[in-house]
Formats: sequence, structure tokens, C-alpha cells
Amino acid sequence: MTRTSATINGYELAYSIRGDEHRPVIVLSHALATSMEVWAYQLPLLAQRFRVLVYDLRGHGGSAAPGNSFTLQELASDVAALLDHLQIPRAAFVGLSIGGMVGQLFALQYPDRLTGLVLCSTGSRTEPQAKATIEDRIKAVRAEGFKGQLQSTLSRWFSAKFIEEAPATMAWISNLILATSVDGYTGCARAVQDLDATDALSEVRVKTLIIPGEHDLGFPEKVSRAIQQKIANSELILLKGAAHLGNVEQAHRFNEILLNFLGRIPN
Repeated sequence: MTRTSATINGYELAYSIRGDEHRPVIVLSHALATSMEVWAYQLPLLAQRFRVLVYDLRGHGGSAAPGNSFTLQELASDVAALLDHLQIPRAAFVGLSIGGMVGQLFALQYPDRLTGLVLCSTGSRTEPQAKATIEDRIKAVRAEGFKGQLQSTLSRWFSAKFIEEAPATMAWISNLILATSVDGYTGCARAVQDLDATDALSEVRVKTLIIPGEHDLGFPEKVSRAIQQKIANSELILLKGAAHLGNVEQAHRFNEILLNFLGRIPN
């Protein structure tokens, strides 16, 4: 994927944009410890019908890490500033995991910039036990890097069957994890720890689709149902056969669900 970059909020942010400039814009925001590359299965189909903007979160992929403690508000402001840089007034936002958390904050902070919202494998509040778990992972990564976290991460992100059947895919995702900067991971993980958007989501008016993975232990269906109850104009479709990274594990099924929804929202 051809990356370019721009100075956004004082640091270099990597992004890629493709598709006809006269078409509606879709922004894709990736999961923690991956990069824009994780959308590879979605881009060919989306780019036929939309102008697609993918970018790397702070300290991920080709983006710099301005420190090691970020907020979701800051991560949402990065998206708004990138859209300003590209002179894009409005876009639909598709977020995966932390990307979905960024999407919620973007919807709350910049409602006039949003045409539609898709929240995949994500939550709206980080409970105390989850905060402690994230803190343990931060400490482990800062002490020993990502190699010691690879197998446990893959087992959370994919079903055991898929891990066994798709070793080349596991190698690809492992490389994305290993390419993440420790500061970028730490800063974005800190943002996840502070997530507390559930009550505010009743303010979201834009048409919203929520896609939980059937076997996602970190963000089970009930977490997405809680989001759906708060957003009046929302629908939920359970992605069968997928754990956390459903856009990879069930790419074709995911694409059909996503394209159907995006084709039904106003531009």
C-alpha cells in the first residue's frame, strides 16, 4: 500500500487514499498494534464505490508517536485534522477495536463531519478489571517488546481453528504487531484505559452499524448490544464465525455486511 504523510497536530501521520475523488469518502481506522494494512481485504471492494481513506494511528505503521500517553479525544482530533488537510468536509467512519472507540469520540466531537458510523469489535467503556489487564500488557511490552505477547494476542484475535488453518495470515498479522512502536502501543492503550463513552452515546444521531464478532471474548455481543441501546439510529449484525479481527477472519462476510450498510447511508 502506498503511504504518504502529513504533519497533523504536530506529528507525522501516515495515510493512504484511493478511489474517485468525486465519490463519498469512507475513513477506516484500524485496531491496536496493527496498521492501515489490516484493511487489505476491504480496500479493493470499497475503492470501486467510494473514496477510501486509511491511516495509521499514532506510533503505528508509518505514523510517529508524539509521546506515550494519548487520549481518544486526541486520536479523534487527528482524524478531523487529516480530513481538513485533505479538504474533505464529511465522511463515513469505520472503526475496528480502538478504531471503533475513536469513531465514537469522533461522532460526539464532530457530528457535522460524519455521514455514517460503523463500530466493529469494540466497546464503549473500559471496566476496572480490563484497565488492569491493559496495564499488565503495557508493562510486558515495555519490558520485553512484542514477541512475548504474540501468541496470546493472536489467540484473542482469532479462533483456534482459523489460527491452525491460516499460518500465512498469522505471519502477516504478527509482522504488523511487531512493527508497532512501543510508545505508540503504550499511548493508544492508555487511551483505551480511559474509555467511558456509553452514557454520551445517546447524543449520536448518525446512522450506525455495529458488527461484533461471534467469538470475540474481549468484546462479546452484549457489549455491542449496550452500544446499540444507546444509539437510536443503529443496527447490529453479529459476524458469525469470527473472533476479534472479523474483517480478516471472515473477510467476505464482513465485506458484504459493510458494503450493504454503506450503500444505504446518505452522503
